[in-house]
Amino acid sequence: MKTIRSIVAIALFALTAPLPAQTDDAAFLTQFEKTFEPGGAVPAKNFVPAELLKGRLHAVRPQADNDGLLNTYFVDTPDGLREVTGTPALKTCIREIYALDDLRGLSKTEEFGKAIGKTVGEKVESAAGIVRDPIGTVKNVPKGASRFFGRIGEGLKSVGKSAGSGSALANIVGVNKAKAQLAAQLGVSPYTTNEELQRELTATARAMAGGGLVVSAATAAVSGGAGTALSVVGVNETLQNALVNSTPEDLRLNNRKKLLALGVNRALTDEFLMHPWFSPWHETITTDALARIDVNPTAFLTGAVKALTPEDASFFQRVAQILARYHAEAAPLRAIRFEGGVITALDKNGTLVVPVSFDYAIWAERTARRAEEFAALAKGGGEIKGLALWTDGLISERLTAELQQRHIATHTRALDAAGARSGQAP
Repeated sequence: MKTIRSIVAIALFALTAPLPAQTDDAAFLTQFEKTFEPGGAVPAKNFVPAELLKGRLHAVRPQADNDGLLNTYFVDTPDGLREVTGTPALKTCIREIYALDDLRGLSKTEEFGKAIGKTVGEKVESAAGIVRDPIGTVKNVPKGASRFFGRIGEGLKSVGKSAGSGSALANIVGVNKAKAQLAAQLGVSPYTTNEELQRELTATARAMAGGGLVVSAATAAVSGGAGTALSVVGVNETLQNALVNSTPEDLRLNNRKKLLALGVNRALTDEFLMHPWFSPWHETITTDALARIDVNPTAFLTGAVKALTPEDASFFQRVAQILARYHAEAAPLRAIRFEGGVITALDKNGTLVVPVSFDYAIWAERTARRAEEFAALAKGGGEIKGLALWTDGLISERLTAELQQRHIATHTRALDAAGARSGQAP
């Protein structure tokens, strides 16, 4: 299976316009090339919780392939071998395997058949596009100012009347709410890009909202039960409740208010909230993290709207969460900005923190170039007094030592319940 790598994570350490000291590429390679670590096989168990390595429907192979930043995992499933790049993506993939299996089984029960039969005459089909594709619908229907105001029933009032399906609008809200609650039970997102899982979630949510189907807590061996998808990304209970119990329109309206209050202009706010790869959950978790920092996040959003894949959207969400964790645990941040095309933040003490989401970074050409560039920033004097790299992943011992030599502090596993204080892999 073809893998999709986050272009943003790779771009963080990609080659950029060289500093004067690096214009001689041959000299740079001569200085560092012999010291570079090779990428290649890494033990999956160093990055994946033990309970997720193997289950009834999957087995993660012992060795993952590391490209210097991201791991590609190989997962055996009943449908064949899957290649998944990124530890967060792997966790999502595993939860979705079991969620889909649960829903397939549920759809074959007598209770499901009776419940779905009750929805036949309720004109839910007229709203099928909205229920089936919540991301695309909220971004495209209705257009204009109404897309940001009121609940979905209000925003689509004219659409419902023209279709002669007033009750369908209530069903849309009911199905979306049931779908969000069901997804949380199963430990997945209602905005998953897995098309088959989307279909099963929608069908079951229709049976719940229109047919009275009662779904008990998820029974999948590794799904973790209610709230798994949310707890994985580290949201608090208040935000978790908002994600599950709010409509997409409610979430976007609240996010819009927060971003405008932080000083983001309307055009950029709308571009972010209407972005095709940021689901309402991505947007809400990201906005919540930025609001907790309470500085103008224009620089952050300017980078975020360049996302080209769902993986990129997840990357920016995690970067925002890393910044919020730094703000709460290390030092208050006073500005978010770009340095060399990378999102950074300056704290009250003058430390420039670089937040990045990756699996395992090693000392190689692209990290060496970035390390040299970041080190040069502090040498120029001015308001930058120190440097720090914060990540949700791990850093090799060699890269940690190289960064320390350049006076760049490191903090790994920043999104864990208690982030590691050292910067190297176990």
